Amino acid sequence: MTLRPRATEVPELVRRLGSRRPKQVDRARARLSIIGSHSVAALVQALEGDNNRVRSHAMPLLALIQDPRGRGPLVAMLLDRDARMREIASRSLARFPSPDAVAALERLLKREKSKEVRLAAVHGLLELVESGQDGAVRRLLEVLLDVREEVRVRTAACALLPLLKPAARRGLLRRLRADAVEEIARRAAEIAEEDETIAPRERTKIDGIAKDLASGDYAVWNDALHRVAGAGAAASESIIAEMRKRSNDPEYCTRAGMALKTLGSRRVRGLAEALDVVDEPLPLQVLVEVAGAIGEKPLIYRLKSVIERVAPADGGSTRFDPMQRVRAKAHFELARIGSRVAIADLQSILADGERRLPLEALSAVELIGKRDEIPLLLKGYQREDPFLRGKLACVVRTIMKRERIRRNSVALRALPADLRRVLDGILSRKPRKSARRRPGR
Repeated sequence: MTLRPRATEVPELVRRLGSRRPKQVDRARARLSIIGSHSVAALVQALEGDNNRVRSHAMPLLALIQDPRGRGPLVAMLLDRDARMREIASRSLARFPSPDAVAALERLLKREKSKEVRLAAVHGLLELVESGQDGAVRRLLEVLLDVREEVRVRTAACALLPLLKPAARRGLLRRLRADAVEEIARRAAEIAEEDETIAPRERTKIDGIAKDLASGDYAVWNDALHRVAGAGAAASESIIAEMRKRSNDPEYCTRAGMALKTLGSRRVRGLAEALDVVDEPLPLQVLVEVAGAIGEKPLIYRLKSVIERVAPADGGSTRFDPMQRVRAKAHFELARIGSRVAIADLQSILADGERRLPLEALSAVELIGKRDEIPLLLKGYQREDPFLRGKLACVVRTIMKRERIRRNSVALRALPADLRRVLDGILSRKPRKSARRRPGR
């Protein structure tokens, strides 16, 4: 199964999400999840429509894929007229750990009247706390201690207690065991008893969960994704090990990446070490993407050592390099935080006339490129195909605008005549303006 969709495949799959036949819907969901980021634009567009059956499936898919482009539309869906859509959006948004997601769910809780939506918002905030977003704790405590709150919502918020530090947890448990609501007092007593008697969680069935991610049945592997979150940190090591065993299976590696992203920064055990030792191209590429999605700067800076490890020692003597995509993706994740710590290697990629320029490398240069990279981009423009020429031209214009480089600056006037002609041609053409869609609800 290829990961590169045909232009007509994604819209048809999104349309099938509205089918009344569960098997057809499951097949469409499974395929769209594997297509991944290439299906995000169509899924976001579906949220702007009025087919609630399609929208109800599109939101969890955006959460599963976890492309950053999906977060904003999900926040917008929290304002939808339909309570069911707001409920699904609340649960889906939790898969995008960020302060923005926390703030959006907090705002929802302040205005929301529907009990089901409030319950979903609490579950979402709990998942964000587990993903390392401690800013969600305050609002959950307010819900937990609010005697006017609906009992089911307060009971759900009790799941915050095991996540707190022992001293804070003990104080809250003493208070809640005396709560006027019997259900809350009973749940607090159960948690207190678990603290005293239950040994640390045993690592049971974790290997089975990792293997279930390979199932051909969408329901089975999607369920495994949710079980991974419940299994905690121990699951990450098993998933990484299984991914290495299945290093030639793109579909499994994609699912494994989704699972690792759901664990969040606190629970992806061994990721830093894995970046140093995994030498299978596809699993290493997935781990680089996971490091970028988690977003912790010390982890992302570690990608410099990944680049140094996988870069060809002789600068590259053959056209095929199985680690080229890994290297380019690592550059892109570093560039996203504005880092130029590996700029020398990025320049060597631009200067390599034996291989086609990776799109991720161009995206990295677009983010952090300066005057020194412009000649290399112009040389690349001379040898690449029309598609990449368009990308290269866009990168050159972006760098010149950001760095305020004038076309008649001294440095650019000193370019060789052939590169100067290329630059003049790029700057004389107006960039294509893509049609902008109206923002979603």
